[in-house]
Amino acid sequence: MNDISTGYDDMWAAYAEAIDAARKTALDWRWATTPEMRAQAMYFISMMQGFGFNTYMGPRTAYPSFFSHLMFTPVEYNWGAPSPDFRYHWTKIDGARRYRIWGRRGKTPWLHIQAQRGWWGDADQSNLGSWDVDEFHLAADGSFEIIAAPDEQPGNWMKLDRSARQICLLVRDIWDDWEVEEGATIHIESLEALPTDTLLLTESEIAERLRGIAFQTDFSLKTWMRMVDEVYDAVGFNRFWQSTENVTRIGGNPLAGYVKMLYDLKPDEAVVIECEIPNVKHWSLQLADFFFQTTDYRFHQSSINNRQARIDADGRVRLVLSAQDPGIPNWLDTSGLLRGFAQWRWYLSDAFPVPGATLLPVADVRRHLPSDTPTISPEQRRGQADWRRRQIGRRFNV
Repeated sequence: MNDISTGYDDMWAAYAEAIDAARKTALDWRWATTPEMRAQAMYFISMMQGFGFNTYMGPRTAYPSFFSHLMFTPVEYNWGAPSPDFRYHWTKIDGARRYRIWGRRGKTPWLHIQAQRGWWGDADQSNLGSWDVDEFHLAADGSFEIIAAPDEQPGNWMKLDRSARQICLLVRDIWDDWEVEEGATIHIESLEALPTDTLLLTESEIAERLRGIAFQTDFSLKTWMRMVDEVYDAVGFNRFWQSTENVTRIGGNPLAGYVKMLYDLKPDEAVVIECEIPNVKHWSLQLADFFFQTTDYRFHQSSINNRQARIDADGRVRLVLSAQDPGIPNWLDTSGLLRGFAQWRWYLSDAFPVPGATLLPVADVRRHLPSDTPTISPEQRRGQADWRRRQIGRRFNV
């Protein structure tokens, strides 16, 4: 009994030590100097334990399930700056098995499946492939069935890697029209039952999964810190910058271009953002903190996309990022964070423009916008806030 207890005690002590080391790293960072940033650091470390359970301790590749609420939610789980315009679904599978994936396409403009060998708790993760569900055969009612397997299958087939025993499937259902009638439904089951299949975990599996949670916490933290520092070292604050890093190796979508900005504002300041719009299927701009936790978008107007933005007569879009409401349509609310991160996504675009940004007093914003820019009254803004709350609640069924 003592030997068993000692084994679990040792693995838990190592796990707790790794998490506490990550906590200290977050709080010692050069940007974690304000009460708000230090609170966000502690939230991140705490969130990663729940997130880590859902991504490493809980999944069984013999009994997979696509889930959404346990990975990204509007308020609670916002690891990795998830897009406010997507509903993500997630599961883990074994590349040596065969799986049946089925569901209904829904009415959103795009449903995309991406496969990663491993995930953020695996040092050797890499992109395996990606599939647009619309490229598969769909029934007249939008229903579909796909076989995911290492060997070629008749009909709709997703090729897996037999040597990758832990594959993450990440599904993005784009809701750029927040009032769309319905999104996709998607399910998965293993087509092969092995005599060794069990829902019970061994001591060594518990130890391995705890190591995965600890590694994911540390690796995630240091990745976001590195990315923030890279943007700052390249262009400082309040300017957009596009990295040449291949982010598909860490789960970035191969069909997307990501452009980043670190903003730093006083309460009475704003950043006017201006950009040309290329031939693109979807674009958006969202806010997050320096730990890549998406700013709440259910109760605040902290994001905007190609369906929501007002495009000016010259074909360009102009957005205003500020703590104070400037009374214009394309406003991004900092939601109390005067220093944070902004990410522009271009999806399926023929170009990836880098937006311009101008820092100025909120009182001067209108002088930098076209004269026909409408005025949004406080009553209209409250109506927009109510609309956001209703639509996000409907999407997540909360």
